[in-house]
This record gives sequence, structure tokens and C-alpha cells, in this order.
Amino acid sequence: MKQRFEAFGRALSRRTFLAGAGAAAGLALVDNSALGQQTAAFNGPTIKIGIVGCGGRGSFMANLFRQHGGYEIAAAADYFQDRADVLGEKFGVPAGHRFAGLSGYKRVLDTKPDALVVTSPPFFHPEQAAAAVDAGCHVYVAKPVAVDVPGCLSIEASGRRATAKKRCFLVDFQTRVNPFYQEALRLVHGGALGAFAFGEASYHCGRLNIHPPDGGPEGRVRNWVFDQALSGDIITEQNIHALDVMSWIHVRPPLHACGTGARKVRLDVGNNWDTFSVIYQYPENVAMTFSSRQFEGHGTAEG
Repeated sequence: MKQRFEAFGRALSRRTFLAGAGAAAGLALVDNSALGQQTAAFNGPTIKIGIVGCGGRGSFMANLFRQHGGYEIAAAADYFQDRADVLGEKFGVPAGHRFAGLSGYKRVLDTKPDALVVTSPPFFHPEQAAAAVDAGCHVYVAKPVAVDVPGCLSIEASGRRATAKKRCFLVDFQTRVNPFYQEALRLVHGGALGAFAFGEASYHCGRLNIHPPDGGPEGRVRNWVFDQALSGDIITEQNIHALDVMSWIHVRPPLHACGTGARKVRLDVGNNWDTFSVIYQYPENVAMTFSSRQFEGHGTAEG
């Protein structure tokens, strides 16, 4: 095993994986032709990846890795065998490398991938990411990294161990690799708007689809985006995109926050709240007002 990782390290550095994975994530937001760029053919070692979590996000990311050209999807796992099979058929994963159940990720790691892509429900991210680092893999983990503080601390520790092993540990924040956002933040940080007095941020969207069945333990897993324990609620699972940009703008995290939320409109599935209102206090006495909803709003395109 040690020789394998040493040989792999010579063929594929942390920078190589990071550049490739970042490029794949960037495809999610920006069409290169829109930037007047040509997509260059990949020329380098093929990276064998395992995917854990074969739902919408897992399939979406698998397609981006395939478009990049430098990756082979060698194994896949999901709690549900049908989802692992659908992704496997689409991306050419051998039937013997499609696994199901809560321990499916362990069987993916047994196939000795070079990297693990974690797109399972957020509740499982800390355990699966830690196991991938222990196995010597590079890790690409979807946001949010966890649903609670112990989980976040576990992810932080896994990231540090990955760095010590000279392995890449990348969190899937697409916005961070979007050139339009990058240019906007460059201007903001360069003083184009001056000093902040206050700010506002929001994440307003329509409701998400329900996957049948929507009852019982397996229904909870299929509809994990509506489940507080599995998703961390919408402010963690979905709103984190806007909250991350908010702190990216301020360069540092908020000092404290005060807010509330409720379950007002979407009452037919799960136990997540469907709206949040929070005031975040940043250094230098700058307050940011944040609001979100996950239901059709009056006067909006979906409402």
C-alpha cells in the first residue's frame, strides 16, 4: 500500500488533483466559450475516483469530472442500489463496483481509488471524508461539510491530516472558482466600493422536489434535503452558498449572529424550516442582514 501511494504521489501531485477538480467544479457555473476561452484537451495521468452519493448532485459532479477528461469513475456507492446502478450505467462503472447501504463507502475505498468524491447527505460527510483520508485518498467533499460543530471539527481535522499526507482536501464551493465572482471580489477587496457600513444578503428560491416514497426511514434518506438531522436545515445545506460569499467579502467570519426562522409554508414533507432571518455582526461594527426562503414567493417567477 505504501509503495502504491508513493508511486501515485510521483504521478499525481496535490496541485494536479486540485487544479483538475477545481476546473471540473468551474464547469458547473461557467461555459468557457462565454469567456472566449477554448477548452484544452487533458494531457496527464488519469485519476481513478470513487463517488459516494449517487443522487442528483453525485450524478451532476460525475458528469463534470467526465467532461474534464482526466478522471475515470471506477466505483460508486449510495444507500439505494437503484441510484448506484443508474449512475454506474451512465458512467461505465462495472456492476461489481456499485455498492449500496450505509457501509457502501467502505467498499468503494476497498477498490483503491485515487480520490473519493463525497456527495452523500451532509450528516455522513465527516465519517466518509475521514475514512478517505485514512485510506490515502484525495478528497472532494460537497458542501456543507457537516451538520453540526463536532462534524465541522472532524472535517477540519481530516483536512489537516490530508495536508500532512500531501493529499488534496477540497470543499465543493462552486462560487469560489467562478471567474465572475472572483473578479467582483477582487474589485471589492481593492476598495472599489469603499468601506462597508452595512450589507444585505439573501437566498430566496422555490421549493425542491419530493422523491417518493416520502415516509418511513428510507423516505427520510431519499428526501434528506428536507430533514434537519441529515441536511442541517436549509440555512446549512442551501443558504451556505450566500453565507460563504458574505464572509468571503468580509475576508473573515462574523463575530456572532442573532436570528430566527420558521416552518410556515412547506408543511408536507420533512421537518426543515422553510425561512430564516438572521443578522450577522462582522468586525468593525458592520452588520449584515440575511434572509432566505424555500417556497414559492408572491410576485416571483415561481410564485
